[in-house]
Amino acid sequence: MLYLEVAILLGSIALAAKLGGIGVGIAGGFGLTIVVFALGLTPGEIPITVMLIIMAIILALSVVQKAGGIDYMVKLAGIALRKHPKYINFLAPLIAFILTVITGTGYSSLSIFNIIQEVAKQNGVRPSQPLSSAVVASQLGITASPISAATATTFVYVEQMGVSFSSMLCVIVPAALFGVLIAALVSSFQGCELKDDPIYIERLKQGLVNLGGKQMDEEQTKGAKISVWLFLGGVAFIVGMLLFKKQIGHSLATRDLIIISMYFISALIIYFSKINLSSIKETPIFKDGAQSLIVVLGIVWLSATILGAHTEEIKTFSSTILKEYPGFLAVIFFIASSMLFSQGATAALLVPLAVQLNVDAQTILASFVAASALYITNIYPTTAFAIAIDDTGSYMDKKWNGSFIVNHPFFLPGLLGICAAVPFGFLLAKIFV
Repeated sequence: MLYLEVAILLGSIALAAKLGGIGVGIAGGFGLTIVVFALGLTPGEIPITVMLIIMAIILALSVVQKAGGIDYMVKLAGIALRKHPKYINFLAPLIAFILTVITGTGYSSLSIFNIIQEVAKQNGVRPSQPLSSAVVASQLGITASPISAATATTFVYVEQMGVSFSSMLCVIVPAALFGVLIAALVSSFQGCELKDDPIYIERLKQGLVNLGGKQMDEEQTKGAKISVWLFLGGVAFIVGMLLFKKQIGHSLATRDLIIISMYFISALIIYFSKINLSSIKETPIFKDGAQSLIVVLGIVWLSATILGAHTEEIKTFSSTILKEYPGFLAVIFFIASSMLFSQGATAALLVPLAVQLNVDAQTILASFVAASALYITNIYPTTAFAIAIDDTGSYMDKKWNGSFIVNHPFFLPGLLGICAAVPFGFLLAKIFV
């Protein structure tokens, strides 16, 4: 029966990879129907904590976007990129990383991808280089963000193991940032120079490449700037409350702290920026957030149902391996995230399991950065968007077009970035945890 259940899980994940987007959640729901009604399994635990945190953060970001705050942050990012075009291969992923860390979602970095490809091609840089490393950086940023659902879920469990929030940040932030730098370095050597690319030359002759670009010179409203500062203030409040939890003496759970703070900040932004409430649900971030909730509910619930039915067997098998090879947890994080398309979903599924298997906090935190393998296929929204906006053809060469699933410019930078970040994370964990 176990083999059949695993086959259903893998089949659902394969279907999810084919459908992409909201289809990932639907595929999970389809598999869940089979294992519950046909095989008689008891439904597993719904990842409520992850879903509630995602919902609260998406609400706040949607309000910020409606107020013009996202455009304001993009404008600032664009100024930095255009001011230092020589360093775009490193500056682009760094900005994407910072945006993701601040907002807790990689979708916020989508807004700067157009600017990245414009600045790159105007300065003779192959757009796939900075775009690919920016995509990887936006995924690594989730495992470094103090307000992401993945980080919050992980902290809930490591806190019970005696790890403070500051110690956790001292491991996950530098580890993820180191991975970003390695990914940027690797990406900058991928592919020939733009001026020598035959696909680019041909597209240029056909008039398919726009070298004009768009300048973001419009003045942002006062409400847009206020929304950004209020949101950043909310993030700072959450971080402060978690960093100085013992000194302050509060007993709020991480989940509750994030949700309450995000709802309050949303209310303040709506009031000061004079936002029409009915228009919030029309923002792109709100729609993307609704999609992510469906994805997490469907695929993680299916995984929890199947794995929950065989907890003891998994414990027996995994505990021996993890005891002898603790770094194997990073491999499990890597594989799971590449199939679940969500760091939050991966953390919700694997961190509780790791705790049950008596994996120590150092290993969990050091391995956590590996839950960023969403770039393995080029169908994830950020990867697909990066490819779609590039009109130079730098992703179209048969060597890089993803025709063999992993032969695309995101794979090697992301893989080597994580391979470098995990050992560095283990080193940091020994120092700070």
